[in-house]
Formats: sequence, structure tokens, C-alpha cells
Amino acid sequence: MEIKTTTEDGVAIITPSGRVDTSTAKAFEDGVMGTIDSNNKIAICFSGIDYISSAGLRVVLMAGKKLTALNGRFALINMPEKIFAVFKMSGFDKILKIYPSFEESKSFFK
Repeated sequence: MEIKTTTEDGVAIITPSGRVDTSTAKAFEDGVMGTIDSNNKIAICFSGIDYISSAGLRVVLMAGKKLTALNGRFALINMPEKIFAVFKMSGFDKILKIYPSFEESKSFFK
């Protein structure tokens, strides 16, 4: 797994690639939580993810809870259909902000 972080309009965009599973969840968690320590506006771009396990979902939920506690903003963007299906099946689509693109999430971050 590779994780890239860029910043656009004050929002840190975390872009992991590959699989988020038990063997990569710790690296994913370190990357996400490390970014939260320096920015309270976070978008995770899922365009490069082809699989996410419950370990990866746990990291996403932890990040959302931490940012809520910090009065931050947290959104998920560019989610492939099969990854969105996992979030929908788990009910996470009801508790997390999911947008088709960063452009469409910009008003949420203002």
C-alpha cells in the first residue's frame, strides 16, 4: 500500500492505493491519524483502492470520530462502486459524508 497526501483549498487529501486489509491497516491508520494531527479538514480519496476490509473500515470510523471531537471536517471521495458497496452494507454511508469527487465536497469543507 502506498499513501499520498496533498493539500487543496486547506483540505488534506489522503490518497491510499492498493488494498486496505489486516496487513496494511496499521500503515493506513498511521497515515490518516498523522495527517489529522496537522489538519482538521480531511478527505480520503478512494480512487486507488480496490479492496477494504473491516480493519480498514475501523480506521475510517476512528478518523471520523477523532475529527468530530476536534470540530473538524471529514469526507470520503472518489469511491469506486465496489468500495461504496462495502460502506453501504456496513451502514457507514449513513454516518459519513461521501462525495463523488473533491470538487463536489468543497462546499462541505467551507
